[in-house]
Amino acid sequence: MAQLFSYFLIILGKPMKAPLYNEILDICQLIANASAKGDDDARRDACKSLQKLCATNQDTPKDHPLQWEALADFTEEGDLAMDIYEIALSSAEKLKLPAFTASAYLAMAQRQNEFEETEKAKELAEKADAVSENYDSEELKQEIKDFLVSLSV
Repeated sequence: MAQLFSYFLIILGKPMKAPLYNEILDICQLIANASAKGDDDARRDACKSLQKLCATNQDTPKDHPLQWEALADFTEEGDLAMDIYEIALSSAEKLKLPAFTASAYLAMAQRQNEFEETEKAKELAEKADAVSENYDSEELKQEIKDFLVSLSV
């Protein structure tokens, strides 16, 4: 979970309004804590809160790819997670946030790798790499490059 929080800090392309950012992080922390305790009911409730937040903010000025990527990250069903990552990607592109675009592509690549869809994973990671060239986050660029190397092994 600490990686998720630091990752959010890495990919933020533009400052978010603190309430939304804090609300997303708070919900993610609830999910992580519930998962660590094996409390499936609390995890499910927190995931529903994140779903509600996303649905409430969708197509409003508060809509942001961070909420969608967080929801996809915590979505266990792989195909549904990929659909949610697509929403994150669309939101990032619409808002012209290259760091979030690259992040969404990377997350999608990692999920495809979990499905053992190496070629799709590589294609998505290459898109993440191309987009990341338009952003200053060396940490995100390195994470993408490391992932691409791991696919080559």
